[in-house]
Amino acid sequence: MHASILKCAAAVTACTLLIPSASAAGLSEAPKRKPGLWQQTLSASGVGMPPQTMSMCTDEKTDSLLESQATGSARCTQQSIRRQGNSVIVEAVCKDGATTVRTHGVFTGDFMSRYTGELRSTFDPPMQGMKEVTQKIEARWLGPCKPGQKPGDVVLQGMGGMNLNEMMNADPKKMQEMIQQMQKMQQQAPR
Repeated sequence: MHASILKCAAAVTACTLLIPSASAAGLSEAPKRKPGLWQQTLSASGVGMPPQTMSMCTDEKTDSLLESQATGSARCTQQSIRRQGNSVIVEAVCKDGATTVRTHGVFTGDFMSRYTGELRSTFDPPMQGMKEVTQKIEARWLGPCKPGQKPGDVVLQGMGGMNLNEMMNADPKKMQEMIQQMQKMQQQAPR
């Protein structure tokens, strides 16, 4: 998977993780996710990526950090999270180089034990020939974090783990090394 697509997929994934914590940004309609160990399965069409399952140990501070990283991007001109009936609607317009990325997502669930969502992103002009990506997310709370885990620890099934808090606080060179490590793990993952 090319680095730009990986970064875009990572940004969309971060968006799916931050939905419950967006109230930290004054978006009072956004639900809060229960602290503890969450398992999330992502499937994407249009990226050539098999379904990915990951688990994440989280707390309110970690979700707030994810939210500030995702919503603090100067490359995004519009971002909103709002309630509409029993759903949470997420919308964003961001730039990645010369490409404008428009994302619309719908999430449902109680965010205490589970939630599901679908995010659709379009690329204008297409990014490396890709015009659209749709991601489906299913998340469920597994219980407290496992012994030895700390908030921000993420384990990607078949690819090992990392700590998002450390990754987001890393200097740009270290961040690039982590992205390269993720790419290498993705290439080695069984298909």
